[in-house]
Amino acid sequence: MEGLLRNTGLISILLVVLYSIKKIYDVADMRKAGMQGWYENKEIYKAARMFAQGAPDDEIKGILSGSYELDDRQIGQAMLLALASRQDRDGGYAGFLKAVNQVLGEDRYYVK
Repeated sequence: MEGLLRNTGLISILLVVLYSIKKIYDVADMRKAGMQGWYENKEIYKAARMFAQGAPDDEIKGILSGSYELDDRQIGQAMLLALASRQDRDGGYAGFLKAVNQVLGEDRYYVK
């Protein structure tokens, strides 16, 4: 009888551990999907990389003009807000994404 209880306890502990691992992976997948989800526009990240590399403003505005989220006025606002962060260590990448989030009014883009 003692062996049966011990085996049942070990199986129960194993199932709890496996279930916990599955939940951790589910949460990680949901976070990843949330960060790279349906609402993000890859052109914004491309423009942020170009901005950080020191590309001309016209080139960045050209990339952003293909974005379905930003109109010309919002593009101009984002560029003005991001210019202050161009001297940062990352070249302004995080500042550019923060400026776009500020123009959109929600935190949609994050530093990867």
